[in-house]
Amino acid sequence: MKPFLTDKTCPERIRTPAPPAVFGLPVRTLSIASRWCSPATGALLAGEIGRKPANLHLHIQRISLWHGLGDDDATAAAVIDLWIILGALGQELRTRMLRQHYAALDKLDLGLYLSERLEPGLDRHDPLIALPGSVLSRPVAGARAFLRTVPLPSATAP
Repeated sequence: MKPFLTDKTCPERIRTPAPPAVFGLPVRTLSIASRWCSPATGALLAGEIGRKPANLHLHIQRISLWHGLGDDDATAAAVIDLWIILGALGQELRTRMLRQHYAALDKLDLGLYLSERLEPGLDRHDPLIALPGSVLSRPVAGARAFLRTVPLPSATAP
């Protein structure tokens, strides 16, 4: 392993390595191009959502990707993350996601639960929505009493 990058035209000269590229898909569409449809892309999108939870574009891309791959568990987890970040806002978007992905949510017994939570939204500390692929849920069993509540960045924040 070489710790430095050398210039092939002048091997004695040492170049500093280039900074790592920031993750981003080459197009800004809501659906993922077929060559990018893989579980690795889903993992990258989940990582980006963990760093920038208010980016709704990433949420929709992640839902579209997992739905296209036919993974119902990952689709449900992505929908849950979108619901968490929207809170009580975006009721039309949450309703549309519920209708489109009801089958995936119902397999985990969440379809009816989410339809009852359309107005108030979801609490990220709710243990019922703790799915293995969810990035934003923080389940708490029993009563919770926090000294200070720190709000999530809202979907309307810049």
